[in-house]
Amino acid sequence: MNVIVVVCNSMHLGFLGAYGNAWIETPNLDRLAAEGVAFDHHFPENLTTLPTRRTWWTGRYGFPDADEGWTPLRPDELILPDRLWDRGIRTALISDVPLLREIGLGYGRGFDDVIWVRGSGYDPLIPPSDRRAKGVRLEDEPGLRLPPDDDPDRERWKTRWEQLLRNRAVLGTDSEENTGVARTVRSAIDWLERRGKESDEFLLWLDIFSPHGPWDPPQPYRDQYATEEPDEFEAGEEGDLVEESEDEEIDVEEIPVLIDVPAGAVGEVLDEAELFRLRRTYAGTVTLVDRWLGELFDALRRMGRMEDTLIVFTSDQGEPLGEHGYVRRFRPWLYEELVHTPLIVRMPGGKHGGIRRQPIVQTVDLLPTILGAFGVPAGKDDEPAIHGHDLLPIIRGDQTKVRDYACMGMDAEEFAIRTHHWHYILPLVSDPEEPRSPELYRKPEDRWDQNDVIEQYQETADQLELALRRFVEALGRDAIDELPGLRDAARLGGS
Repeated sequence: MNVIVVVCNSMHLGFLGAYGNAWIETPNLDRLAAEGVAFDHHFPENLTTLPTRRTWWTGRYGFPDADEGWTPLRPDELILPDRLWDRGIRTALISDVPLLREIGLGYGRGFDDVIWVRGSGYDPLIPPSDRRAKGVRLEDEPGLRLPPDDDPDRERWKTRWEQLLRNRAVLGTDSEENTGVARTVRSAIDWLERRGKESDEFLLWLDIFSPHGPWDPPQPYRDQYATEEPDEFEAGEEGDLVEESEDEEIDVEEIPVLIDVPAGAVGEVLDEAELFRLRRTYAGTVTLVDRWLGELFDALRRMGRMEDTLIVFTSDQGEPLGEHGYVRRFRPWLYEELVHTPLIVRMPGGKHGGIRRQPIVQTVDLLPTILGAFGVPAGKDDEPAIHGHDLLPIIRGDQTKVRDYACMGMDAEEFAIRTHHWHYILPLVSDPEEPRSPELYRKPEDRWDQNDVIEQYQETADQLELALRRFVEALGRDAIDELPGLRDAARLGGS
């Protein structure tokens, strides 16, 4: 068996057909889900980009420890390719995520083949002195609006966006075939074609920056959804992304496209009308990603690799798009739009395809699942313990659950615990300008965490907080398997 892992950065679950969206076109991921197993309750443990990759590659929880967050991989940290290097399995990392490539982080180490596809986002690929970018000016791009002169972040965003425009001018990313996702997928197909039918097994980790901002898709994707009704993008009372609007209808086509905004509050970095338009541009970016994943899947079918390869699709995080009054990761607020992520696993030949699984699973489970697919033992006594679980028994129907709840955190500033019936959020650090208190949401009816019910269910909140704090304490001893209360959340039920 071979394994191909396709991960996207910042894929909002509510924008995928396989997870309930009826109007955004994602036919290739929809087909993958129809041929595979879709997990309906998949969550990260440590947000965001770099911490999640550490989790994927170590199979270990790290959210309570700031040193396990947005930090370099330690030289002695045992990661996924290290566990495969002496097993006759060739490993490859192909990525256009500029954050992984930054100097000193070490997120490219250990793989036999590493291909960096440069130029996505604010990747410092094209320097200011490059003559090919001569004449590129920020003021000529209406989709980028700098913060006010007195904003301390103004210079940072100016530098980022000038880099974005230089990259676009030289690489020609206003053409579909030159976008980061297109070039990254083509690099993966080339790598697979060079391998041909070699007998040794392989792991291909395909790490795609899109649909992470900036949202600068070429036409027709930029305006593909511009005529959708504004209420298609609202979070309603029951948590759906649909709500009847009594406001005067907004002509979205008349609103200038914003291809990037600083992380911040709606009403400050953009107004409501611009938010409507931004959601449509994001939707077009999702469709662009799906279109090029279709190129990858078609190539795998031509090569016969769909019969001998396990394919995983997932994302490191979601994307806040105004559901709680802000865009991007403005605060370490662990709401559904950020922490509920897709996970689709297609077995070789589509075995067990078309099934949806309900267990609560997390990013720590990906590494042991990959090891299980290759038949590699989970670890030796002298190696760090793997906290995650092999999901293949779940996929085959031999097992019904691996945990009763998911614990998670971001920046060691906010923790959360998620069961099938509840989502409890525990702030640890509160901004004096925006004080935070614990919050509780009922699941699944309140999909996007719109109605805090902690006052009505304080006893439930207390029990969830106790389970969360016990988990964190046991994690500090590296003893979560010995935690007496690990299964206690099951009795909380839905009452």
